[in-house]
Amino acid sequence: MTSNIHTMKRLGIIALIIALASVFTSCSNNKEPRKDRSVGGSSEILFVTQNDEQWNGQMGQAVRDYFEVEQYGLPQHEQNFKVAHININALNDMFKKHRNLIIADIVPDLPNPIIESQVDWMSAPQYAIKIVARDAETWIKVFDSQKGDIKNKFNCNERARFMDFFRPMANADVMTALKAKFGFSMTVPEGYYVAVDKENFIWLRREETDKSFGFIIYSRPYTSTEDLNEAKIIHATDSVTKKYIPGPADGSYMTLEKEFVPPVFKTIPDFPAGYAVEMRGMWKTEGDFMAGPYVSYTIVNPGSTQLITVEGYVYYPNKPKRDLLRQLESIIWSLDF
Repeated sequence: MTSNIHTMKRLGIIALIIALASVFTSCSNNKEPRKDRSVGGSSEILFVTQNDEQWNGQMGQAVRDYFEVEQYGLPQHEQNFKVAHININALNDMFKKHRNLIIADIVPDLPNPIIESQVDWMSAPQYAIKIVARDAETWIKVFDSQKGDIKNKFNCNERARFMDFFRPMANADVMTALKAKFGFSMTVPEGYYVAVDKENFIWLRREETDKSFGFIIYSRPYTSTEDLNEAKIIHATDSVTKKYIPGPADGSYMTLEKEFVPPVFKTIPDFPAGYAVEMRGMWKTEGDFMAGPYVSYTIVNPGSTQLITVEGYVYYPNKPKRDLLRQLESIIWSLDF
């Protein structure tokens, strides 16, 4: 794995030599010929160490503590990522194609830590990063300084993997309906259909024997940045779901869970369609017992004075839902004006 030295910065008294093959916080736009498809389980990271002591010790613990944190908004405990492990002597050609790769190296006489990173090093989509330090304590400090950016790249890879699967299955009728009403394209795969089409609102559904998926898409006027605040997004979403998304019992309807799993918000400055506000949490059915996770993104339509909200939700009782929610998130990230 090779990379040119890109920049130098200081972490306390530690000088970091950072070799970056691409910008950390954005997904790859690599136009080179397609490489082999990357390998690895869904939401899996491969951590490569020199020995088992590094994996079982503080270095491995630091990586696990960060990436294997419980994902917010899921009714059952599910980790955000799963960290797998091998030692460097097992890093053969197959493992080098892992989608999300962290390689650790301890060199006792190394004066300054080195970070080397590569997008689509041996496969695609792939992000591989190697951190070299003189001891475990220094290695952890370097990792802690970069882990947020590393996670962003791994999230990009997970979305790219799903979209490689969904893109050839694009539902032209649904995509045409979205373009006509809201002015954007979004790669929605086959299996989804328009369940409700009203003024400034569309509900897409996909029903299977044991689970349901859906997208709730609506627009509203945009007058100032105040329209992007948390309370207004919650109120707007609850208003349209109460009006258009009925539950199975008479008088029941979908709403956001606000007491036990309240919505959490994050700004996404590098969302493909522009600055976005992400909301995550759980939905429930008022007047019934249905519930599940959701993720939504609210963005400004650059061609009008409208805010667009796209929410993806899952209903799959008593079963894992992390990867299903990631699928919906990936579809929403394909949104483009």
